[in-house]
This record gives sequence, structure tokens and C-alpha cells, in this order.
Amino acid sequence: MVRRQSHRHRARRRGLLDPQRRRLAPAGEVTLAPGENWTAPDAIFAVSTTGRNGAASAFHEAVRARLQWPDGAMRPRPVHLNSWEACYFDHDEERIVALAEAAASVGVERFILDDGWFRNRDDDTAGLGDWTPDPRKYPNGLKPLADRVNALGMEFGLWVEPEMINPDSDLYRAHPDWALSLPGRASPTARNQLVLDLRREDVRDYLFGCLDRLLTELPITYLKWDHNRDLAPAGGAAQLRGVYALLARVRSSHPGVEVESCAGGGGRNDAGMADFCHRYWTSDNIDAVSRIGIQRGFLSFLPPEVMGSHIAASPAHATGRRHSLAFRAAMAMTGHLGVEMDPRTLSDTERAELADWISFHKQWRDLLHQGRVWQGESSDGVLWQAQGREDELLLFVIRAEPPADRRPQPVTLPFCGKSGAWGVRLLRIAGGEGGHAAHSAPFFKATKSTPQSLPASWLSNAGLPLPPSKAETVSIFHMRKRA
Repeated sequence: MVRRQSHRHRARRRGLLDPQRRRLAPAGEVTLAPGENWTAPDAIFAVSTTGRNGAASAFHEAVRARLQWPDGAMRPRPVHLNSWEACYFDHDEERIVALAEAAASVGVERFILDDGWFRNRDDDTAGLGDWTPDPRKYPNGLKPLADRVNALGMEFGLWVEPEMINPDSDLYRAHPDWALSLPGRASPTARNQLVLDLRREDVRDYLFGCLDRLLTELPITYLKWDHNRDLAPAGGAAQLRGVYALLARVRSSHPGVEVESCAGGGGRNDAGMADFCHRYWTSDNIDAVSRIGIQRGFLSFLPPEVMGSHIAASPAHATGRRHSLAFRAAMAMTGHLGVEMDPRTLSDTERAELADWISFHKQWRDLLHQGRVWQGESSDGVLWQAQGREDELLLFVIRAEPPADRRPQPVTLPFCGKSGAWGVRLLRIAGGEGGHAAHSAPFFKATKSTPQSLPASWLSNAGLPLPPSKAETVSIFHMRKRA
């Protein structure tokens, strides 16, 4: 059961009724005068009789009901390549075209040009607010690049951070009063930037003009909308309403454009953004082991088709850890797949492997997206996650640490029910390369070629037998219900 409520509250406590104390505290605390009302933000909460998986399913359906897809329905989620970790701010047209060609060669369907494309943006100290292409990097603007991306068979997407401004920008020099500030207080920067006052209509009009010009002049199908610092001062609820108003105006004027909610990684992964956005950037940490907990937490509330999950480089930029390409790819399969690296840095064998994983995702994404998600834990540190329909799904069995037991214990799958049987096929064991080969049983060899029939009650109570696996391994099964 899901409830969405908006409450109106009347101040009762004596201290809150004193008109002389009426104020808006920096943290957003509101003091009401006698007779005044305050409307709380919408909240979604779930009550489940089937545990956390039931609650997650209810949350997913509530969020899906808010999503406003172009043309009214979700299409297969295009595989992304995002330029950020491939080149950071080091742009030039020739380099980006080569990156786009490499993306197309491995099966990428949408190319996103991240931060660094606009005027004077050589690092994070300047340029925010001046949303025009840098002529040093793109002498003819972004149109030739966007057209080249389209000619390669990919859609073109663009990174923006409209709510922010660098003091070193033409916009700030012209309108320093447009930044959020408190009278008589200093305005410290974070990440070398300030926050624009979206409570002001003139600020929203300026930003809409910039975005509208880009979306009109360029074949953009996707905006990665970022937000890379805390709101300090907060600006209150009016600031967020201003953001919503700007997003609504952009979506109304350009209904075919999808928007990604990004905020310092996963800082704005909330249901309110689902009214305007179609994807959430889960975290700037793309380390495959770190992503186990990050993505499982995300899926407790938000559905998999809006979870940005990228195949990162090795070593991971956020942690410096190295993981096999297979493990990195398998961990990214469960969301909206993307690539966050330069394929040109891979060997021919690795590029072929990356292309194979992208093809694998395309084969199964209709099952992985828009269905149910079940999560659970087994013994010896094994985690599992199933995604799909009540009668067909993919099961991901994840082992991050080395096993303590040479023979893994079966994993019980309560969602399998009590009646009938399931056909189980082992599609892939990703990761765990090197070292001594683990002994396997004939059953697992059989499941690689032909689905094996197992009683539902057995899977629910005794569990699915698992093949031997090493650290940083994902075993992927296809399961289909039989009568």
C-alpha cells in the first residue's frame, strides 16, 4: 500500500505564535504567526506485509506513476557513453569525435558530452552561467559534433548545471545579485561555485533562454542536469519550487528531451524529481564493489530503469581499485546501462568483451526494466538480486569477498513460491579470473546449455545450488516459471 499525502499544519506552541519571532532559519525551519498555515512537501510511504521487497515494489510503482516519458511510454533505455571520466575538462572537437566513434563501435546508443564544453571551462573554477560553446574547443559550435554523433547512429546528450554560477563568469560579473546570499554575510563558494537564486523569475527566464537555445539549435535528446554543491544559504522551499518551475518549462517546450537528475553524485535521488526527470545518477563512485551497496540501496526506493549504472575504467577513478571488466560490466547490468571510460584505452580483446556485455544488456533490458526487484542475502557473504516478472526473471548472485566455504551453500529464493517448477539456466559467471580452477558439478555444466527444471518449493526452502565462485564474481541465471 502506498500513500501520498500533503498535510497542512497550524502552529500551536506558544513560542511559535509570537509574531515578533517569525523568521525563516537557514536550515529551513519555519515559525508561523497566529492563524497561518504551512503546507508540508509531498511524501510517499509504503506499508508492506511481504517485507522490504514488498515495500520496494510499492515505492517503484509510486515513482513510475510520476514519470512523464516522451511520447507517453518508456522505450528501451539507450545505452550511454558519458565523456566525463574519459576526458574530464580536456576537450577538443577531434578528440571527442574519436571518442564518439569508439563508443559507436561497441554498441553505444547515446553519447553524452559532459562538463568542459562551454566558454572558459578548463577546470571547475570558471564558466558556470555562460552556456555557450567554447570557441577554442569547438570553433564551429556543437552542431558539427552533434551531427557526427547522429551520423554514427547515436543520440546526442549534453551536460548542464543550470542552478550554479562561478564568480569567474560573465554572468556573475553582470549579475552578482543573482546568487543566493544572506544580507551582511559572506558568500563562500563550494567547488568554486555559488547557487543561483531560482526564486527569482528573471533568473529562471535567463536560464530557460540558454537551455531553450541549445535544445532548439542542436539535436539534443537528453540533458544531464547536475547540481554540485549544497544549498547554503538554502533559499527555502521557494528555491526548490523555482527549480521545478524551470524544469517544467523546459519539459513543456521540449517534450521529446529526457532529463537526468544528478547532484554531486546521488544527492537528489528523490521522488519529487520523477515529475520532470527520467534517470538518476546513482553516485560518482563507479567502483564495482562500492556499487554493490550503493545500487542495492537505490533499488530499495527507485526502480531499475531510472538507475544510472556505468561500466567504469580500471583502476576505478574514485577508489583506485582494480576489477575485471566482466565484474564491472555485470554489476552495471541491473540498471540503465552506461559506459564511463574511453574504449580506445582497451585492447582489442577487451573491446570485444565490452561490446558483448552491451549486447547482453540489450538482449535482457526489457526484462530488467519496469518489472519487480527482489533482493536477499545468503550465507558466506553472498548477496542475490532478481529482476523481472512474476513468471520470468534474471537472478544475479554476487560475491564480493573470497569464500570461506569451498562448496557454496544453496541460496533460498522465497519469491519462487510453493507450486509448480522453474526452468533455471546459468547464463554467465562474470569475474573471478585467475588462480586455481574451482571444481564444478555436472548440474552446473548442464544449466549452461539447457534450462534445468527445479520445483518452486525446493527453490523457496532448500535453495538454488550455486557453482563455485571466487571474490568479485557475479553468477547470472535466467529463470522461467513452469506449470
